[in-house]
Amino acid sequence: MFFIVLLVVLVFQIQADKLIQIQALWRHGARTPIYCNWNCMYFKSHEMLEGYLTPTGMRQHYVLGQWMREKYIVKNKLLSETFNASEITIYATDVNRTIMSAMSNFQGMYSNNGPIVPNVEESFLKPPNPNANPDADIGKDAIKYKIQVLPIHMRAALTDIQLRAYGSPQCAQAARFQIENQHTELVKNVSMKAHDTIIEFCNEMNIDPNNFTIFNLSEYMDTFYSSIYNDYPMPTNLKKETYDKADATYSLTIALKLYQTWKQISTQSAPFFDQFFEFTEQALSKDENKKSFKYVVYSAHDVTVQLIASALNITSAECMAQVYLGQEVQNKNCIYTYPGFASNIIWELWQEDTTNEPYFKILYNGTEINLCNKNSTKCMYKELKEIIQAQKGDFQKDCDIEIDPIVEYRVPVWMTTLTIIFILMIVGFCFYGIYLYKQIRQDKTLLSQNM
Repeated sequence: MFFIVLLVVLVFQIQADKLIQIQALWRHGARTPIYCNWNCMYFKSHEMLEGYLTPTGMRQHYVLGQWMREKYIVKNKLLSETFNASEITIYATDVNRTIMSAMSNFQGMYSNNGPIVPNVEESFLKPPNPNANPDADIGKDAIKYKIQVLPIHMRAALTDIQLRAYGSPQCAQAARFQIENQHTELVKNVSMKAHDTIIEFCNEMNIDPNNFTIFNLSEYMDTFYSSIYNDYPMPTNLKKETYDKADATYSLTIALKLYQTWKQISTQSAPFFDQFFEFTEQALSKDENKKSFKYVVYSAHDVTVQLIASALNITSAECMAQVYLGQEVQNKNCIYTYPGFASNIIWELWQEDTTNEPYFKILYNGTEINLCNKNSTKCMYKELKEIIQAQKGDFQKDCDIEIDPIVEYRVPVWMTTLTIIFILMIVGFCFYGIYLYKQIRQDKTLLSQNM
């Protein structure tokens, strides 16, 4: 009986589908505040209004990295036990908190597993500076405690359309999109329900409720989240009941502000998916000369996660508002929670054992979700790509990005003529100067001979 069970297990392992690649998009970990509202002077005086990653945020991503290690190194054996730069590529927005989140994440994934130095002369392991010596107990570790360093790629903020397409510098129409979104019927309905909550909130916080909108409320809630996660002071007059009501409103304000229409979603997500499918096609290519990665990372922001989740149709401003308003939710796969610190989307690219056909599984915060508008967590690669390509907007056109034309400049004839005359005059003066110099030398020679 034992041998039969063993045989079944071996056959199952041999015939199991193969994991080819993973791509992960995540939000940075907990940070300091970015809005000057509650407790602003304190945060300003301590230079904390820059959204810096905090120790809490570092720990969040360190633990996420450990989770990734268990799943994709230990269990699925997709990646090597030690960091291999040929397997992994990491992108981050050009912001400290996303860069440091990626670093924290990979310390968790490869903790105490860094490289050791080769058996070379001790002098080769030191810089040329005098008296520069390592710690006595460093041993063979390249860096003490076997810390693993890693390369992180960034684009300049103004040109990062893959991870920051929601901004005005990247998409010229982004500001107009946001202004239009604040006056839609959906925002009016949400604002009407949130009216009493806003009044209660303003009274308890001693704020003038006039012209105070759900978007102002979301900025305060953003500060409160930073305070709660990092043990900063919270307002003593704010009741828990009021906070919870405000929090429910806060959950959908990003989607309402940035991504209400399908055009906004499809346009601003297009550059990300262009890069995404470029990596998947490289992984599926049979060309051995074409470089491919097993793990692609995008370390970004809550608005990035919300945008891509909306493009995958696993959430939307509409379905989140339906949940908030107590209406029937049309999208049964709707994720109606806000993408909090370290929230993540993971794409797993698999290959079927029997047909060799590739397919996707997607995890949102570690849980598999239904894909391709079906009641299934499995979606064939071609099908998902066709869906994304069919809905993809034209980023350059829809964002009104102007490409500077190549202009052929021609120098006017008069300018060319004057330039030639000027050059000839300079040459003439040079020859005349040489002539005068020779004459003076000749006169001096004759004078000396006569004397």
